[in-house]
Order: sequence, then structure tokens, then C-alpha cells
Amino acid sequence: MKRSLSLSGIPVSPGIAVGRAAVWIGRPDSTPRRDLDSVEVPVELERLRLAVESGIREIGEMAAQVEVRLGKEYAAIFQAHALFLRDPSFLGPIEKKIRTEKVNAEWAVEVVAENLASRLRDLPDKDLALRASDLDDVASILKRSLGEGGAAIERLTTLTGDPCVLVADELTPSDAVRIPRDKVVAFVTERGGKTSHAAILARSFGLPAVVAVPKLLASIGDGDRLIVDGREGVVWREPSEDVLSLFRERQGREATREISLKKRSLSGLARTRDGEDVAIRANIELAREVPDVFEYGADGVGLFRSEFLYLSSEGVEFPDEATQAAIYRQVVSTLAPRPVVIRTYDLGGKKGARHLSGAEENPVLGLRGVRLCFSHPEMFRTQLRALLSVASAGDLRILVPMVAGVEEVRRVRSFVEEAREELVERGIEVPDSVPIGAMIEVPSAAITADLIAPEVDFLSLGTNDLIQYTLAADRANEAVSDIFRPHHPAILRLVAKVQEAAVAAGKPLAVCGEMAADPALFLLLLGLGIREFSMGPRSVPLLKDVARCASAVDAARMARAALSLSTPDDVAALLSREAEAILSGDPETRAAVNS
Repeated sequence: MKRSLSLSGIPVSPGIAVGRAAVWIGRPDSTPRRDLDSVEVPVELERLRLAVESGIREIGEMAAQVEVRLGKEYAAIFQAHALFLRDPSFLGPIEKKIRTEKVNAEWAVEVVAENLASRLRDLPDKDLALRASDLDDVASILKRSLGEGGAAIERLTTLTGDPCVLVADELTPSDAVRIPRDKVVAFVTERGGKTSHAAILARSFGLPAVVAVPKLLASIGDGDRLIVDGREGVVWREPSEDVLSLFRERQGREATREISLKKRSLSGLARTRDGEDVAIRANIELAREVPDVFEYGADGVGLFRSEFLYLSSEGVEFPDEATQAAIYRQVVSTLAPRPVVIRTYDLGGKKGARHLSGAEENPVLGLRGVRLCFSHPEMFRTQLRALLSVASAGDLRILVPMVAGVEEVRRVRSFVEEAREELVERGIEVPDSVPIGAMIEVPSAAITADLIAPEVDFLSLGTNDLIQYTLAADRANEAVSDIFRPHHPAILRLVAKVQEAAVAAGKPLAVCGEMAADPALFLLLLGLGIREFSMGPRSVPLLKDVARCASAVDAARMARAALSLSTPDDVAALLSREAEAILSGDPETRAAVNS
């Protein structure tokens, strides 16, 4: 029997699962090359053409299947796949290789796709690098249409036996769709990332998942008993009975606690023990996630990431006004009278749209967010018209990302007025006032928040980017991950400064970054005076409970103490102690925080 072993990776979908490993090798190591006679070349090109047609049909069928199960937004993942199969820049080199080198189509597809995927993986933009998996998927679909690789898919779709943990090198979107849900309780991969399309699908399916586990396939074999912790990113091989018992108990406790927390979350706004109301909203990026807002008791949507409308169909034109308006209306009207904050396109940087921003040496400090929108005014106007046209359907609020100063806010206002006038001329009803907010996520905006606040209707702190820019540490770079810390005194002081500016201007301030989902940091933010938060829907019930257990006075005392400290470690230690003390009166909430 193998000894017990603990492996770590990136958690991409929460939950705990126990099962036997089913190791799946999705693709052969290599495709054999076959040399052709000249007379065979036209035949091979025709084989390729027919395979492309077949591949497009297969992708369409998968998209339809996903749309039925999950909705149109998830089905859009496969639009990029179909575009690859229609793209001359992809198919052209394959045809050229068949024609000039006189080789079989399968081999030509593999070589061209691997060269392109390799270039994508080498990009500093990690989100784009993860699109290499989509290209691998397209190549596999095409080769399967040519008669290669069907056996591997059959093995995946016909898994037998007890519910298992799928173990693979990597899962492409089409692999994820084919996972038999009645047989697989979780999946673990050696490659992948949080923003990969397979990870997105795993979360939508509710499957615990851990990716990027080093030496996974060398460490785990078929039939090994596994524990997968999709929250912590831990995989146990052949756990001891004590470890297994511990995780099974955790499974049971988490299920019971989640039911209890969700039930309490549905009772409305959280109120602290000393009577302060706290709004806790959800961050979403798909209209299909709206039911989660209701299920987890969120007080509306604090951040709807509209750029997914574009990123889900990478490489094509932006959705037209009618398409955008239909999606925005669905979200706003369904959630009415709850507020819905929709962020305008936050593209550029590491979020794609390279054909708009161009090749940049340092895209994170380049043409992104509202700057990119200004450089493509018609794109921006189209989105603003779509947003304003549905404002009467509910409580819509527009949030502008990457604001650096007052001049940008004023320019946005002029765009909004132009869009309003265009709609009125068309006879479309637009409310007299639609709230416009600025996202405070760069140091210049935080420092001049007292100047920005009077110019907007609300402020929203994007803590992820604010930390990154303030500390000059890429949050995705493992080499500086120890520097990227929300506990840093500089971050605390900037947040306090922004809150003071918001209070002075009489404008609400919300925190919508990951910082708000950490219970101890949540209490700190509460102590700084912040009363509006947004986070992933699943985090809402717990944070509502934390707010109800807390006293705003105690939280303020903790915040004052934290602001007096000089190192991140000192701040973290203080917050841990104080959070434990504040939550000590409610054992269930304290247990949930510590789980």
C-alpha cells in the first residue's frame, strides 16, 4: 500500500470530495507523421476540410448542451473554439504544411497548434496564456474528426464504478463538459489556472477542483484513495484513517453550516450588535449567476464584470447594443429593487483585447480600463447606451474602472450625457439620474479621493489592484507573493483615507475586492467605517454572520490599533487575535470562520 502523501495546487472550485482516483490521459504523446505522394495531397486537403466542418458541428452540439444545462453565457465559451476553426491564420498554416511538406493532416494540425499554443503559454499575460488550453481543445476536436483520439474521449464518458476523482494532466472545456456528473465527484489536474474555462465550468457544476498540482501524474495512480479540498487546494493520497475521518467530519459540518448560514442570510441586511446596518452584495460576471444572488441572500450585486461579454468570445467584435441591453435588462429587472452595480469594460492589462490596446511592454500600466474605453469611444458609447436604456428596469448603477483622477470622471460624465441624448432622441426613456461611481484601485485615485468623491455618486474600492499597484507586486507572480499583502500599513492608510473622503463628501463607499471576503479583514474594514461590501456569492452568508456577531465599536477599536502598527505581520497578528475575541460569543460563526 502506498504511503500517505499531501499535494498542493491552486484551488479553483470549493468543496471537499473523497473518492478513488481515475487517471485519464486525454491525448496521445504525439501524432505520427505520414509522408504523402503528390497525388494524395488534394485528398488530404479535402479530409481536412471535411474534418473542419465536422468539428464545427461538434462544437455547436457542445455549446447547445451547455446552454441547456448552464445558460448562454457558458455556451459562449465555445464560440472561440468555432472561430479557431474558421480562422485562416490557424487553418492556413495547416493547409500550407500539408501542401508543401506533403504530410498527413493530423500531424500538420498537431505541429501548427502546438507552435501557436506554445507562444500563448509564453505570454506574460497569464489570462491569455491560459487560452492555450482552448487551442489544445480545438486541435483535439479536429484530430478526432480526422479519426484520431476518439478512444480517450470514450474512456472519459464511460467511466464506471464508484464515484471517482478525475486525475488528468489538464482538462479542456470540451473535456469538462463530457465529465459524467454521476461518476465524478471532483477533479485534479497537473496544469491549469483559476481563470481557465475548465475551472469556470467546474465552479458552475459545483465540482470541487484543484489545478496546477506539481508532479500529479507521477504521484497518483488509478484506484488511489484521494481527498480533494477545493477550498484550500490540497489533495491527499491514501490518507490515514484519522485524516479521512477528519475530512469526512468536515464535509458533514460544512454541509450543515452552509444550510444554516444560508437560511440566516435570507433574513435581509446584516445588523451589528450595536445596530449598524451592513449591506453585503455579490460579485458576478454572468447573467446565469443571478440565482446565486438569491440563494445566498446577497443584498444585490456590487460588481457585475461586463467584460466577460467580450472575453467569452475572444477575437470577435464587441457585442452590439441590443445584445448588451438584453443581458443588462435581465440582470437588473430580475434583481429589482436590489441594486446592481455594472462595471464598464475593464479590458487591457491582463484581460485581453490586445487587438485594441496593441502590444505593450507593460500592459498592466498601459492602455486598460477606462483609458482603453476612451481610446475606442464608439465601443464605450455603445456600452453606455445599452446600460442607460435599461436603467428604468431597476436600481442600476454604473461603475467606471481604473480612474486615476478627476479629469477622467468628468470625461466619463460627458460620454454619459452624449449617450443619454442619443437615447432620448430615439424616444427611449432614461431616468433623470443614473448613479455613476468611480473605482478606486490606483494610488493616485486613493490619494485624491477627496477630489474625486464630490464628482461621483459613489465610490468602490478595488482592493486587488490597489494592493498590486501600491506595493509594486504582481499578485499572480509567486516570486513576490509574500509582498502582496492586504495587511500592509500602506494599504490600511489608503483605505482609511478613501473612507474619510467618502464621508466628507456624503458619498457611499463599498469594498468589492477579495479583501472583503476575509473575516478578519472584513472586521477591520467595518471598523474603518465601511458599511457596503461585495464578494463572491458563496462568501455572503458567512460574512453576514460575522457582521451580526460584531460590534461596530469593537471593530473601530481594532481598526485604530491596526493603523498604529508598522509591519504587515504585526497587523495580521492583531487582526487574528481581535477577530477571535469579537467572534467568541458565537461558536458556530467562529467555527465557520476557522474551517
